[in-house]
Amino acid sequence: MAAGLALGMHGARDTGGALPLPGGVPGSPAPVLAGWALLALGLVVTGPGLTHLCGRLLQAYRPGAARLLAGRTLMAEARRLGRPLGVLCAVLAAGLTASSLYAATDARPFGPLSGLGATVVLACSVAAVLVAAVETRQLRAGTTSALLRIGAPAGLLRSAALLRAGALLAAFAPLTWLAATLTALPLRG
Repeated sequence: MAAGLALGMHGARDTGGALPLPGGVPGSPAPVLAGWALLALGLVVTGPGLTHLCGRLLQAYRPGAARLLAGRTLMAEARRLGRPLGVLCAVLAAGLTASSLYAATDARPFGPLSGLGATVVLACSVAAVLVAAVETRQLRAGTTSALLRIGAPAGLLRSAALLRAGALLAAFAPLTWLAATLTALPLRG
């Protein structure tokens, strides 16, 4: 019985604190949780700046029409798209951290409520990104129709959209992986 209490519900060692973390953290987990919160806040705050930087990099060296259009659009929409992308990055990093830490333990990793909660949080952050994307598309509708009226090919607009998506994926995917790796470091022995 005492051994079961020492291992906790998820196979975590008892840390003596009010909130045991997976894998067990010697001492108090409060600094670890504060670090996770600061990392998540940092991802949300730097999202618009990183989106703006993606736009700058797209138009950095001899841009064509598609790269110039994609870069200018990203720069103009950095505030609207950046924060939801930062939140999604933080949520994915937390999910990657949790799955890698729970995979290292022998206990059952997730219960039904944990899975439901993670699904709801992930769905809400994806929905926020999709809402921001639809909002920006609606705000660009006048510009898009003006470009089509003056004879810009529809393929140019599609390739600019693909360039925007590719640039954001190339920037935020490694950042998500790095954040997940950094948040798992304190819990690995």
